[in-house]
Amino acid sequence: MFEESVESFLAQWRPYAASVQLFAHTEGSPLLECSAAGVIFGVFERTGPYSARPGAAQLILHPVTERVEKTELRERCLKVTGLSRLHVRGLVLLRRARMVVVDAGVPLVTGSFAELPDDVAAGDWLRFDTLPPVHGFVVPQSARGPSGTDSEI
Repeated sequence: MFEESVESFLAQWRPYAASVQLFAHTEGSPLLECSAAGVIFGVFERTGPYSARPGAAQLILHPVTERVEKTELRERCLKVTGLSRLHVRGLVLLRRARMVVVDAGVPLVTGSFAELPDDVAAGDWLRFDTLPPVHGFVVPQSARGPSGTDSEI
C-alpha cells in the first residue's frame, strides 16, 4: 500500500510537489492534462473533481511501476509512451521502503510493486516505465503562501 489517505499522502509528500501547468478538463472527469518538464500527459486527479483549476499549480505526481532498474546513463528523461503512461529516467532524491522520489526534470513520488533493489539510494540513477494512470494530488492553495510557496501550517 502506497498511501493511507489523500490527506496523509499530501502531508507526507508535499515537499516533492511539482510545478505544473494544468489544462481545462471535461466536467466530471477525474483525468487532467498537465504540462511538466516540457511534456504533456494525463493524470488521475486524487484530490477531488474541483480541486484543480486551469493554470499554474503544485501537484504531487505519483506514478507506480512494476520494477525499477539502476542505469549508468545520467540524463533525465520523461517521455509519454501511452495514455497516462511514462518512460522515466532520473536521479533518486529519496528512498523509503517501496517508494522512491526521482528527479526526471520534475519530481516523481514513485511506488514500486516489486521490492526496490537493496542498493538503491539517493544519488543513484534509475529508469522505469510507469503503469497507468499517473496519480496527481493537487496541493491546496490554502497550503501555499502568497508567493505560491508552501507556508508553515
